[in-house]
Amino acid sequence: MPIRQAHYSDLRPAAEVAAAAFLEDELFGELMHPYRHQYPEDFIHAWQQDFRAKWLQRAYVFLVAVDDNGKVVGLATWEREYGTDYVIGKLIYQLVSWYTGLERRIWPNRAADPSKANVLDESKPLIEHHWSGSREQNWYLDLLAVHPKYQGQMYGRGLVQWGVNEAKQEGVCASLISASGKERFYGRFGFVEVGRANVGPLSGIDGGAIMFNDVKA
Repeated sequence: MPIRQAHYSDLRPAAEVAAAAFLEDELFGELMHPYRHQYPEDFIHAWQQDFRAKWLQRAYVFLVAVDDNGKVVGLATWEREYGTDYVIGKLIYQLVSWYTGLERRIWPNRAADPSKANVLDESKPLIEHHWSGSREQNWYLDLLAVHPKYQGQMYGRGLVQWGVNEAKQEGVCASLISASGKERFYGRFGFVEVGRANVGPLSGIDGGAIMFNDVKA
């Protein structure tokens, strides 16, 4: 199953994959986008906006998995977290976030609950201590999604293994926050749970295991 870095033209089909994969997800679906069934195009477009922001940032590596016909069927965004001294990355993030925020004010996301738009950012201060010390610099699996029709066909494995390999080559750890029921899958790559992310505004959400693979070069 070929895996490659995404082109800009891949962002729309990748967004369609994510929308299908997370359609009934408790966090990205039910909590943050309760009206996704009424406004499916808005749900897809929200993913596309997020992907565009990350595709433009050097700290992110946007990967896609394609089938034998070249169709995008899976994706992963791996973030190389450099720690608190990575000033350029933060500036780029702020600029891209500003533009995306302006766009969303002009064209509101009708699939979303505006009061839940920032729940991920609001919960971050409660868990960021896990990414400190020797774990401050790491490869973080920001998102993994495979279209439901293609799940169980090894696409997800390849997308995860890419980041683990990069971390090993650099001698840093790899990290992620697991969706409910996926802990065993990530455990096959050496990830172990060190804490929980379903705290604060995310209390009550299933999943949320903070997992690290302290790989060594």
